[in-house]
Amino acid sequence: MLEALKKALLGMKRQEVIDMVKQELDGGTDPLDILKACRKAMEEVGKKFETGEFFLSELIYSAEVFKAVGAILEPALVAVREGRDNAGAIVFGTPKGDIHDLGKNIVITMMRSQGLMVHDLGVDVPPEAFVAELQKTGAPVLALSALITPAFAGMQQIIAMLEEKGLRQKTFVIIGGGVTTEFARKEIGADAQTLDPIKAIRLCRDFIQGQGVQ
Repeated sequence: MLEALKKALLGMKRQEVIDMVKQELDGGTDPLDILKACRKAMEEVGKKFETGEFFLSELIYSAEVFKAVGAILEPALVAVREGRDNAGAIVFGTPKGDIHDLGKNIVITMMRSQGLMVHDLGVDVPPEAFVAELQKTGAPVLALSALITPAFAGMQQIIAMLEEKGLRQKTFVIIGGGVTTEFARKEIGADAQTLDPIKAIRLCRDFIQGQGVQ
């Protein structure tokens, strides 16, 4: 049945996926097993996106389907999600001056589908809030999203504060969003920049696992 669930998610059959998830839960299937089956399907979506078999529209739609699955599984996962099946922690947000979140939300859903724990601070977030969350959670990765260039100033302030607090060396800073470029990354002082959600996941995971940036 879980294999059929994976196929349904890959086939973008939203209602079929939702019905099957509910059926599995009602039948006593471990919610973590259901989540893992969906994650494997999302990994396949990512591979198909990278090879050009799937396009951005499929990536976005599959992320929305996974988000719906997560909402159904959430009550059953509450007791076990802390400390289990967690590949790492990331603080994510859109800096002060920018209120766009569509791209951020898609990437966060994709990250969570791959087992990453994401602390989403939302949009228009002041620099000190990012630093405070990193200190509170001990997350090794900071992801910043922007769709307008005024957010770059906030990104620079955040990195300057990380330096002041002695957190910069142990924090991997990755930026993304329509206006970000490699040149902007260098000017801001971030470690990586990408517009590709799959690459972002790989870069974050590599750092978390101590493998370095590929």
